[in-house]
Amino acid sequence: MPRDLTDLTTDLPVWAAPMAGGASTPALVVAAAHAGGLGFLAGGYKTRTGLAEQIAAVRSKTAVFGVNLFAPNPV
Repeated sequence: MPRDLTDLTTDLPVWAAPMAGGASTPALVVAAAHAGGLGFLAGGYKTRTGLAEQIAAVRSKTAVFGVNLFAPNPV
C-alpha cells in the first residue's frame, strides 16, 4: 500500500469517486487513470464475481486504481 499520495504515481490530484449502482464503470476508472488521475470502482451492490471481473478489466489496462467497499456496522 502506498505510504503517501506521491507513491500513487498520478499526474493530477484528481480522484474519480465511485457511485454505487451506476456511474462507476471500468471504462471510467481507466479513463481517469489515463488522464492522470486516480479512478475508483464502486464495490457496493456487486456480486463477488461481478466485482472480480471489473477489477480484472481495469487491471488489464492500468496499474493504479482503487475499489470502494461498504463496511456498514450492525445497529
